[in-house]
Amino acid sequence: INPPCESGVSFELKTVVAIEPHKNTQLSGLYQSNDMMVTQCEAEGFRRITYFQDRPDVMATYDVRVEADKKQYPVLLSNGNAIDSGECTEEGRHWATFSDPFPKPSYLFALVAGDLGNVEGTFTTMSGREIKLLVWSEHENVDQLDWAMQSLRDSMKWDEETYGREYDLDVYNIVAVNDFNMGAMENKGLNIFNTAAVLAKPSTATDRDYERVQGVVGHEYFHN
Repeated sequence: INPPCESGVSFELKTVVAIEPHKNTQLSGLYQSNDMMVTQCEAEGFRRITYFQDRPDVMATYDVRVEADKKQYPVLLSNGNAIDSGECTEEGRHWATFSDPFPKPSYLFALVAGDLGNVEGTFTTMSGREIKLLVWSEHENVDQLDWAMQSLRDSMKWDEETYGREYDLDVYNIVAVNDFNMGAMENKGLNIFNTAAVLAKPSTATDRDYERVQGVVGHEYFHN
């Protein structure tokens, strides 16, 4: 790589990579969890996806296009606001684009693709903006997502009332994953959780389980 030597000169670098996430057993970078594709980039997972200056002091904005088989991966998610989506020219495939306007280190990049169910809600900020809230998991887990949604709303409200901090994107996603190498990850606008830190319902969860979900959801939100 030979970028321009002159100070202040911008240039465009294009890279093309081929990876095999279904063979990735490290739970780092892009990997397969059951029938879902998911990322974990902290601390050095992004370099397993593509070339990058994968250091926390290298901050960049991200515009992402995700393309996949629509039947196998009907839900496509990435950081930032959803910009557009549509059908590909190749039959059976679809795409979605996302834009995160806030510079972040590469370890906060996130992408999820799969057949997922969700609970959906909204939160109105102190300036009157309506934020779309979604908590995702496999369809059989959807009846255990309501408490995580309530915990997210409570965290957003507490942060505003206590510190005057208002969430800055238009959407906030939480995705619960069975195969995850930590409790949760604070990727900007697309938190990825171990299911153990999200799922709770009265018939199976204890008070301690509810407290854990509330604490972890709040902790990851405050990173955002």
